[in-house]
Amino acid sequence: MSLQFAVVHEAPADFQTATELADRVLVESFDWMEEDLIEHQRTWIRESSGAPLTWKRIKQSALDAGINAIGFFDGEPAQPDARAARRAILYLRHALPDLAGVLLIRDQDDQPERRVGLDQARRQEEGWLPVVVGLAVVERESWVISGFDPQDVVEESRLAVERQTLGLDPRVRSHELTACKDDRAPRSPKRVLRALCGGDPDRERRCWRETLLATLRHRGAENGLGAFLDEVRQELGGLIGHVPCA
Repeated sequence: MSLQFAVVHEAPADFQTATELADRVLVESFDWMEEDLIEHQRTWIRESSGAPLTWKRIKQSALDAGINAIGFFDGEPAQPDARAARRAILYLRHALPDLAGVLLIRDQDDQPERRVGLDQARRQEEGWLPVVVGLAVVERESWVISGFDPQDVVEESRLAVERQTLGLDPRVRSHELTACKDDRAPRSPKRVLRALCGGDPDRERRCWRETLLATLRHRGAENGLGAFLDEVRQELGGLIGHVPCA
């Protein structure tokens, strides 16, 4: 029987990126694991009772079930997302009794305090459920940019233009881009990714599907991707089998 992991996410693209990256980590973690075997080891849950497990929708699902999260966390005031994450976890434990773990996938946007809040909620679960935090600094697109490697002269030219426009290599300094409502702004991660990949979703997917995990960890040291990959290996991989030391 496969292990069930619920994924709280913002949009379908976040669910896809996070779970496909997690699958790669799990396959990498075990010598005996093949890509076609992973389907029998884990199930990613994206909805409950027909409702998507998005941050926006899960709040209402929890309230409908009479579940809320109030008060302090270890005597400290709740930081951004602490109560939302705690409420989501409590709801998932109620709605999915066979759950093996939870992934909290979130964009940091312009709120670095979200990391503290998500950690506050996670600490409340110690001894109950493993909780993996995937906080993208500053947005999911930053993770994807980390995996971009030019495949031809056209893509080499695109990267050169972005380096000149930004004054930095966005692949290794994507955390210095800026979350904003204007997706056309020069430092918008969405604009940069669109420029690099030509607006092609399949090309974007190759950034996290094909680039070496070691490269993603290195480039994602500051944008949250490296931490996410390490947490998946330790927290989820440890449920499947003994994880060798890195």
